Amino acid sequence: MTPKQHRSRPGGMTEARNRAAIAASYLELAEVAAAEAGPAINTSIGNAVLAGIAAGDAICLAAIGERYAGQDHNAAPDFLEQVDPALGRRLRTLVGLKTAAHYGDSILTGTDRTAALRQASALIAEAKRRTT
Repeated sequence: MTPKQHRSRPGGMTEARNRAAIAASYLELAEVAAAEAGPAINTSIGNAVLAGIAAGDAICLAAIGERYAGQDHNAAPDFLEQVDPALGRRLRTLVGLKTAAHYGDSILTGTDRTAALRQASALIAEAKRRTT
């Protein structure tokens, strides 16, 4: 079976550190929104998803000098899994919430928010570890 091919963008440690910093900023916003109920749950999850995507970029840049650059966010976890399968699964969990958080018309649950923040935090911790 041929490995999946994905569009990528090259980069080095400067770009990896920048993406890690962006990820941390998205997580800060997610945590601020986490203090609220109702629609803020979706806002929190949406920012956690963006944090995880940016952290995945940082991890890939630090490990292999490139990051996913396609339009399909569902393919970003595949790219990260090439570097670390467990981290790819974490990102897949987050990306699975993206459509509902960003485009859905239902309020997600506090359980979804807790899971999203947990996954994003783990990805960011690893991105920081790999870029410092």
